[in-house]
Amino acid sequence: MNDAIDQRFPVILVEDDEDLREAIAVTLRMKNIDFVTHQRAETVVPLLRPGLKTVLVTDYKLPGMTGLDLLKIAQTECPDLPVVIMTAFADTKLAVEALKAGARDFLIKPFVPQQLIEIISRYHPPETNSASTPEASALVEATSKTKEVGSQIRPAEHNVIAVDPQSIATFTRCERVAATDTSVLVTGESGAGKEVIAHHIHKTSKRAKGPYVAINCAAIPETLLESILFGHEKGSFTGATKSQAGKFEQAHKGTLFLDEIGEMPAPLQAKLLRVLQDKMIERIGSTDSIQADVRIIAATNLNLQEQVKAGKFREDLYFRLNVFPIHVLELRNRPLDIIPLAEFFLKRYSVNIGRDSLTLSVAARALLQKYPWPGNVRELENIIQRAVLLADGDQIYAEDLELDDSQLTHITTLDQPTKAVINRAPESKMPQNGTEIALSKGEASQDIESVEREHILKVLAEVNGNRTKAVEVLGISARALRYKLKAYKEAGFLNE
Repeated sequence: MNDAIDQRFPVILVEDDEDLREAIAVTLRMKNIDFVTHQRAETVVPLLRPGLKTVLVTDYKLPGMTGLDLLKIAQTECPDLPVVIMTAFADTKLAVEALKAGARDFLIKPFVPQQLIEIISRYHPPETNSASTPEASALVEATSKTKEVGSQIRPAEHNVIAVDPQSIATFTRCERVAATDTSVLVTGESGAGKEVIAHHIHKTSKRAKGPYVAINCAAIPETLLESILFGHEKGSFTGATKSQAGKFEQAHKGTLFLDEIGEMPAPLQAKLLRVLQDKMIERIGSTDSIQADVRIIAATNLNLQEQVKAGKFREDLYFRLNVFPIHVLELRNRPLDIIPLAEFFLKRYSVNIGRDSLTLSVAARALLQKYPWPGNVRELENIIQRAVLLADGDQIYAEDLELDDSQLTHITTLDQPTKAVINRAPESKMPQNGTEIALSKGEASQDIESVEREHILKVLAEVNGNRTKAVEVLGISARALRYKLKAYKEAGFLNE
């Protein structure tokens, strides 16, 4: 499936839960899918007309008209319109009723974001290649007229991985400040994704077409940092054999990201403060002023307020930078992002070596979700990259992750694995792509492959042998499922 879907008609999303609506919206934006959102089914009815080409995704339980009511109206007004029903209730009778009424698909909450993307890709008209057709404009215009009753247009935006509500709130905050030239201070632990935040602000700002220049203040010797930031003239110091523009000049009309700002030497802090105040710089060895039309985003893993109290950071500079603070939570405190990020890195590194069929096993997913991630997203990326190289078959197992043993001791609901063995495990629930795997005491001493096999066969039974649905629930590829089932059959665990 393509990462992006070219389309002339926005997907219509109807969901009254604000957090879930925003979570789905982020997923759609990540895949560059244009969409309109509504809180009530009644506001969608005026948009329904013969020949409407889009996908309607609606919650079943809504204030006023239900999703099922909306489906029935849609079937009358535009019978060819694909409608997907979402619900938090695993009610077989409801599912059957929805499918009989014409629903193309039925999603049980919580579901994996990729499931929704695949469904939209499956039903979206392939001939839609432009977002500027009269039909699309009419849909957007009609939607904007109902804005006062809860609908809004949300354009596709720069790709980000944000599924957890905490992350969604952070990126929403980014979007609010992006429209301005306000200085931003991004805080958070090392590896949490501070530069991702900075780059996203740039890409969604009016400076997006300008340069984005990043510099790590802690990685450059103090003697060179001033020259790199502000530039120098030929002969201004030993070794300056030619004039050189600094990062401020390079970032003119764009964004300058100053990472690890807390490590900047005191003399440069004073010079930076003057630039922020005057919007002008001077190269080393020159008295000429150069305009610096630059938006500053700074980041640090230090507590700058404590640094100010200790006399290590200028208070006036701190207030200049901290006009709009954004804190990036640690990965362990936004657990719903873990698996989507892991899958993103898995795709990136497996494709690079021609192993794009690789998937994460059930046990690997569970362990990733329970691990405390002291190194945050950067550690997750490194672990997935290594696991891609270590995996022998089509799946990455828990032992391929080679997680830090000292950190595994903190995991209380899932025992640390030895090579393919969980020695002991209390009763627990391990979330896996929106499903829950219940481990009984009898299963506690079984090896990882046995736990995985039982879960796969259980899911297959629950969907009445429908492999397509099983793949969606398990979050693995169809090829991986075929491989597993063939192995189970040969081992005598499956009779078909």
